[in-house]
Amino acid sequence: MTTARSKLTPTSERTREQLVLAGERLFAQSGLDNVSLRQINNAAGQRNSSAAHYHFGSKEALIKAIHEYRGGRINERRHTRLARLSTQEREQVRPLIEALVYPIVAEIEETEGGGNFIMFLSQLYSNPALDLMSMWRSHLSESVGAVYQQLRGVLPEIPEEVAGMRFGLMWVAMINTLADRQRLMVTRPGETAVARALPVLFVSNLIDMLCGAAAAPLSAETQTEVRELRAGNRQSA
Repeated sequence: MTTARSKLTPTSERTREQLVLAGERLFAQSGLDNVSLRQINNAAGQRNSSAAHYHFGSKEALIKAIHEYRGGRINERRHTRLARLSTQEREQVRPLIEALVYPIVAEIEETEGGGNFIMFLSQLYSNPALDLMSMWRSHLSESVGAVYQQLRGVLPEIPEEVAGMRFGLMWVAMINTLADRQRLMVTRPGETAVARALPVLFVSNLIDMLCGAAAAPLSAETQTEVRELRAGNRQSA
């Protein structure tokens, strides 16, 4: 069956892309709740006042479209990076964390509006009203899931109850850290000379921190909580 998307003309495709980029920019700057489709229409230079509604139907659908617009490239980069890892690298934490981080950094640094995207993504994950799970189940999650599964093989000593929670916290920390740096570069350029001059160091240090979080040994307190959780699960089974 032919999808509606495939029927779009090149002009319509470009209009859709302009709306996506305008929406991404405004959401990044003002937050998801403070921007209307009409404002996005105007920012995209559309004379047809209903263009955004025609292409997406709702603001939430546009937000999902922005996520998908970037997600395809990021997903491909991450899968490519994972495929190129040597057998030795697949048994180490750092190459896997690099595969998590660098595809997003490439999107930020190398594409139109990439800096807006990371700020948009940070806004997205802090908004309780959106159906994040449906977006997370998109193709972007395939490569992130692959990183997680390979990390589980490298760090079998980390219990599953802790590993999933820890990975989620690492993901959010990565997104927010990159977004905060981008915000500072946009709003306070004079105060971010070091971060601007040393982007490789900034990202490398971020990866160091995420590696430490992934492989951190469990404290006695956390081990106790895991045992109690498992005991409670056995009793309720």
